[in-house]
Amino acid sequence: MWLITVAHAVNEFYSVALPPILPLLVNDFAITYGEAGALLTIFFATYSIFQLPAGVLADRIGQRWLLAGGMIVLSAGILIAASAQGYWTLVIAEVIAGIGGSTYHPSGMSIISDLESGATEGKAMGIHGLGGVVGTALAPALVGGLAALFDWRLALTVSAGVGVVYAVVFLAAFHPKSRSDGNAPIEPDGGTDERAAPRSPEESDGWVADLTSLISVPLEPWVAVLFLANLAIATELGAVRTFATSFLVEQAGTTAGVANAIFFVLLVGAGISSLAAGSLADSMDRRALGFGALAASTIVLGATAVVPLVPIVLFGWFFLLGIAMWAALPAMNAITSQYSERRFSGSLFGVMLTAGSLGGAIGPLLFGVAAERFGLGAAFPLVAIISAGGAIAFLGMYRI
Repeated sequence: MWLITVAHAVNEFYSVALPPILPLLVNDFAITYGEAGALLTIFFATYSIFQLPAGVLADRIGQRWLLAGGMIVLSAGILIAASAQGYWTLVIAEVIAGIGGSTYHPSGMSIISDLESGATEGKAMGIHGLGGVVGTALAPALVGGLAALFDWRLALTVSAGVGVVYAVVFLAAFHPKSRSDGNAPIEPDGGTDERAAPRSPEESDGWVADLTSLISVPLEPWVAVLFLANLAIATELGAVRTFATSFLVEQAGTTAGVANAIFFVLLVGAGISSLAAGSLADSMDRRALGFGALAASTIVLGATAVVPLVPIVLFGWFFLLGIAMWAALPAMNAITSQYSERRFSGSLFGVMLTAGSLGGAIGPLLFGVAAERFGLGAAFPLVAIISAGGAIAFLGMYRI
């Protein structure tokens, strides 16, 4: 569990490696902030497109090698970015990084789903979520710190090395349940994993059946509802995570150091929330937990526009925002795990995480457009509308 959690930290670290150095990229490459933000959209869009194929691969070739190989490809993308001499090289680097990063969640989270029981999967998803928060928090410190002390190219080069080293560590240390044929995990009762045996095309007719056979996930209403809930959560997190420091510097007038400190406090709240909500997801109705979390984040996001822009207040407010926004994730992931079956766990998480990475791509773009049109302060209430949509999706789960 902890090996997967650290892998999650590394993956999330890379997903926010560029935001701390965006002003430096703007200066060095003579680009606009819109072009700089587009790099993140390109990364998450590529990440999104390739997550579903990655989930299918996880079901067919095994999760362990896919996870480690993807981490190395992701590191290669960051290394190419470190040596870029032009904007389009950065674009290519983000595409490569997005392809590599797309392999983590379908493989890592399906491993957790396969190995954890219904009584522990919520807590496991909470611990897993904590890893993502830690990785997100480390990116400004390591990338931003090294860029300030030396330069951003060295910062990205060192970051790329971390991923390669951990991929090797993971392969050496992570050993799933013994396999009878090098592929299919042996179940505790002696049975074999059904992942390698998706439905045959003869079992049903038409292109829908062929698609279902390919990705192994049943095309039923509950899949669509889970997809929409994942999309809403990821969109709000992607928007706030990308522009929180910009809001604090430009709207609240804080220094960059204070803004990064407040952002860190946001992530502290997120980490606490992830662990607490993960445990709650094993002891209460997960749908109610997800609805309550998103309803709370709707209120807090909406009220951000009227919060006094005083550092001491902002520290407390963003801590509360971190608690509210991240509480829905363990509930969402535990529900997905609950619906997951071994024969399509990788594909199911691939579908759900495609929604997640789509949200990660859409969120910064929507927030950026809203900020340009209405101002950074007004953008937060607009994100609250997305959060409210996610809450409605959780209510819809009661009907499936």
